[in-house]
Amino acid sequence: MNNDRRVRRSSDKWHALTHLCEAVRERSDVSAVAIVDASGSVLTGVGTAAELALLEQTASPAASGTWAGDLDERTRGTDVLARGFDARGMRFYLAALGTRVRAMPDATRAVQRILTA
Repeated sequence: MNNDRRVRRSSDKWHALTHLCEAVRERSDVSAVAIVDASGSVLTGVGTAAELALLEQTASPAASGTWAGDLDERTRGTDVLARGFDARGMRFYLAALGTRVRAMPDATRAVQRILTA
């Protein structure tokens, strides 16, 4: 029996990534989720414009442990959760604002799989 849990699907890579961000947000304790590239640009995400802009600035430092003190003030009241990964020879980050991302490693692998398809 095929027990495929994915409900929203798309053959378009960018729609698929957006659907994945929506699913991560729905099952986690976060207000925003984004896929950010190494230059700090949000490729796709869900959340307010201000939240996505904050994830642009904080995804890489949060994932790499290079957090600077000035980021503390900008993120007061929430946590930045981020995980870096490589796909197509480039560095990307799955990042979220909140307190918990359910199955972050699984979500990161799913993003990686979509990007390399």
